[in-house]
Amino acid sequence: MGGIETYAGGPEGLQVSMLALSLDNSNLEGPAERLDGWYGGAISRALADGRFRGRDGESRFVSVGVQDRPDLLLLGPAGPDASPEERARRAAGSAVQAAREARAESLAFLLIGSAGQEPAPAIWQAVAEGLALGGWTYTELKADEERSSGTRAPERLIVAAPFQDSISPAAAAAVPRGDLIAAAQNSARVLVTGPGNVVTPACLAEHAADLGSKYGLTVQAWGREKLRAEGFGALLAVAKGSVEEPRFIILEHRGDDGAPCVLVGKGVTFDSGGISLKPASGMEAMKYDMAGAAAVLGAMEAAARLELPHRVIGLIPATENMPSGDALKPGDVIRGVSGKSMEIVNTDAEGRLILSDALSYALRLRPKAIVDLATLTGACVVALGHHAIGLMATDDNLARALGDAGGRSGERVWRLPLWREYEYRSLIRSDIADIKNSGGRPAGTITAGYFLREFVGDAPWAHLDIAGTAWAEEDRAYQPKGATGVGVRLLVEWLQSLD
Repeated sequence: MGGIETYAGGPEGLQVSMLALSLDNSNLEGPAERLDGWYGGAISRALADGRFRGRDGESRFVSVGVQDRPDLLLLGPAGPDASPEERARRAAGSAVQAAREARAESLAFLLIGSAGQEPAPAIWQAVAEGLALGGWTYTELKADEERSSGTRAPERLIVAAPFQDSISPAAAAAVPRGDLIAAAQNSARVLVTGPGNVVTPACLAEHAADLGSKYGLTVQAWGREKLRAEGFGALLAVAKGSVEEPRFIILEHRGDDGAPCVLVGKGVTFDSGGISLKPASGMEAMKYDMAGAAAVLGAMEAAARLELPHRVIGLIPATENMPSGDALKPGDVIRGVSGKSMEIVNTDAEGRLILSDALSYALRLRPKAIVDLATLTGACVVALGHHAIGLMATDDNLARALGDAGGRSGERVWRLPLWREYEYRSLIRSDIADIKNSGGRPAGTITAGYFLREFVGDAPWAHLDIAGTAWAEEDRAYQPKGATGVGVRLLVEWLQSLD
């Protein structure tokens, strides 16, 4: 599938298999009314017969009854709680999935503004994102004949402005930008979907190196000896139980020489729980415990390709968490980069341990802000389900900026408290060490965040718990079942909003 195209002009100039149109209501006016005329009144008839009412997420193929016209797909809008960008993104994703099922070779998504005005560039970008994200599937490990036998997304995708003479430069530029951001998110999806014996810490390091050579990022990947020399005792302790050597991956996009925005991603490429072994049922899904790392890699790819003006550094502590005779044990006490002593009460609370080393290292960079992403706690799934990212932060401005970016990107966040006066910190107080790595079930997401807070000093910091949003259990609009690549759009939107 090539890049997403743009088009302005009459629909007769679109040589495609299918047209898709999202209708917010049943009132046809302006370009929509002209399109109805071109289709011989087929849209009006579809609205009049009551089988399409333009409701949330509704779609219907329309029998056009006119020779030499492409198939027409009508789409209802997303729910009223979604932003205009997210509504466009979902409609475009639904369109490309419908086109896949119909085995359409080409699809044009018709973008019609209100009162004859061209939609804002952000809408054009969101449509491009929806088309590119909705058309993604994972076929990397399938045989050639299996790949060819499955349904495919259309080879040609177009964002079209029917009956417009031209498209503004800003709108035209927004489409390849959205296509690029979606490509970075799809790269993250590939990593998260990959099995643990393929996507190892070394594989993540190789992927980072490949990004560096393609897009000009500076990349380092530290192995065990370097980690030992730099005092990464927490990462090394978690890695002890595995034959896979850990990595600490550093990527840098130098847009300017200012203080960097530091992105930190949890990279546990398989999480058995260690000695505190997880139940066997569902353990195969624990390959996705590196979704935070994948999001950082995707965001760094996008930052470089978009040539963002800011200095951005990505940090990824990567390891497996496995049980063995060498593995970390409950009751052990370890120290990491910060020098704090940490009592291990649960080896399945390993993500916060490796993040503690990465966050402590981030402070050495004198950052403008630190944002970490991690599939950290099952408690976040209990609290927020699969539709919101848990956010904790030490800086209100940073939390607000991420919230705004989440609204625009469709990767919404919900802030949870880190109140000192309620003594969440007391739940992770250790009798024998500076801190223990789990506060138990009450407020599990918050106490995990409070653990991380111990390692960020006075830097503006936000923690994003993506445990509930990194994997989808069912198809939704532009999100096929499986890895979501969550966090890429959110981070890029936030970075683009910075002064």
